[in-house]
Amino acid sequence: MIWKLFLAHVITDFILQAKKMAIGKLVFKNNLLHCLILFIISSVFLMNQLTIKLILMLITISILHGFIDYGKAFVEKKAGGKWNWLLFSGDQVLHILFIFIILGLFYPLIIQSYLSKFVVIVNSTNIFKTALFFIIISFGGSYFTASVCKGFNPNKEDKKSKEEKNSLDKAGRYIGILERIIIVASILIGRYEIIGFLIAAKSIIRHPEQKDKAFAEYFLIGTFTSFIWAAFFTFLYLKL
Repeated sequence: MIWKLFLAHVITDFILQAKKMAIGKLVFKNNLLHCLILFIISSVFLMNQLTIKLILMLITISILHGFIDYGKAFVEKKAGGKWNWLLFSGDQVLHILFIFIILGLFYPLIIQSYLSKFVVIVNSTNIFKTALFFIIISFGGSYFTASVCKGFNPNKEDKKSKEEKNSLDKAGRYIGILERIIIVASILIGRYEIIGFLIAAKSIIRHPEQKDKAFAEYFLIGTFTSFIWAAFFTFLYLKL
């Protein structure tokens, strides 16, 4: 049942949500229509199990879904477009969390079985070790790479170059975090060719900027420092 509820949620949010509806969640009509779509899809998926109790549960999930979306839209408006990625992530976490909670209130035995499986996974996996290395690799790598590159920065003189001015704010840091996560995943699944593809993709994208020899060297120092950091701590994670 829980996977059908999650599938109904992602179809409603990611496939059947029109742009007008997505940006107009503060309008009651748009929000109501979105909740109604969620209720209909959930009901279709669970049609062979429908009872009064189940219908009440789906109505509750749909109504809470609307409240969460309204709250997200309200905060987005106040934030003025900042932290959209964080609001999106928080919105999805709340949706999933409330599906769990409501399902647990209506069908506690189902949730107990999933919680038992979760406890087994937690006990068989050192979550604290995984979290430690994830933070070290993804975020710690940003500081280490920046420290290494600081002495080589070709734009550290009086003013930023035209290319640097046109660059997105803090884009380099986020690109670095994402590339280190990709490297970790590549090593963990044993697909090292993905790392080669990543290097090639970065080189192609940065090709116009590499006409400046100083910047090209700075770019390579940063890239290889980031890669070495991610690879070293991933192998260390696997050996410990």
